Amino acid sequence: MSATAPTTLSGTWVSDPVHSNASFAIKHMIVSTFRANFAQVDAKLEVAGDDIELSGSVPVESVDIDQADFRAHVLGPEFFDVENTPNVSFASTAVRRGEGDTIEVDGELTVRDITKPIKATGSLIGPAVKFGDVEVVGVELQTTVDKNDFGLNWNAPLPRGGFAISDDVTLHVHLELTRAEA
Repeated sequence: MSATAPTTLSGTWVSDPVHSNASFAIKHMIVSTFRANFAQVDAKLEVAGDDIELSGSVPVESVDIDQADFRAHVLGPEFFDVENTPNVSFASTAVRRGEGDTIEVDGELTVRDITKPIKATGSLIGPAVKFGDVEVVGVELQTTVDKNDFGLNWNAPLPRGGFAISDDVTLHVHLELTRAEA
């Protein structure tokens, strides 16, 4: 294998934990957006011809929130309920390649043991070869879901109208995947 001649996309690819992340963003107090990352992501891309499958999960405990009381609230029963539902997971049901690097992914997202269909859009880039002759593929996806669909119903009314957080949550996934060893 040459650094300038990557092989085909076929096969199994697994996420590189250093170069992969998942995050969410939600409107907060009407005027700002709160963002948080999950420090751990485990994902797999399996490709056989035109058949592409993507799956992954994040341990909720890995959410990166510095403020201890707020982190405890997010991990607690009013939000992720980490004691009873320690992971968020995703499994594709269809992956469609568009023009260039674009993809659309249909799948099932599970949060708090509630599974709902979602559609995400983004890109699938590669394979390419990075330092050390390691083959890599990049996947970036984004979608917006309603938090209430997944049992994340907590909210608080603001003194002059509106609510503390929006119902819409934008999810981002950035994956660098390497070819799995045979």
